[in-house]
Amino acid sequence: MRREAGMTLVEVMISAVVLSLLMLALAASLRTFATTYTAVEQSADRTARLREVTYFLRHVLREAYLPHRGAFHISDSEISWLAPIDRVGAAGGVTWLRLRSAGDTVVLDFAIPDSETAERARTEPAWGDTIPSQVLLENVRRFQVEAIKAPSRNGYNDDDEALNDKLPPGVQLQWELEGMSWPPLIVAFDDYEMVR
Repeated sequence: MRREAGMTLVEVMISAVVLSLLMLALAASLRTFATTYTAVEQSADRTARLREVTYFLRHVLREAYLPHRGAFHISDSEISWLAPIDRVGAAGGVTWLRLRSAGDTVVLDFAIPDSETAERARTEPAWGDTIPSQVLLENVRRFQVEAIKAPSRNGYNDDDEALNDKLPPGVQLQWELEGMSWPPLIVAFDDYEMVR
């Protein structure tokens, strides 16, 4: 009689265990890859958002101007100014903007001045009445606004009262996001030379 060669039960079981271990390692690798891919994608999205916010703020802050006293206000966690911007769904024009910290977010508020308010009035703008406020950044641990001091004959001007009466040379915005560092945004005002 001729004997046919085949696999014994022990060999089949050993093969099944080895195959199971390989499949388990493959599944763990795929799970790790998916988690890493998601984390990298989220980080890339946050970086792209920060770039957009930085570009927009640099543009609208540069064009700040001071038609009257009180048209520019700055504190440690807030800045408000007038600037000409293009509005979505409407004609462009002078708009009040206010950048402020609200909890763990940085919010941009808008107010549309009428011509009399923009040029003469010293009342608080109607923030958010026409254009809704926009959350620019989330998960913000720290947000700080600082005016760049104007040079004087004796060094730098330290008169904080004067900051709201005239346009400083520029402004520095610093924010610290959870799990991400970003350099400060320093913007020089285009109209600084005219009001010096």
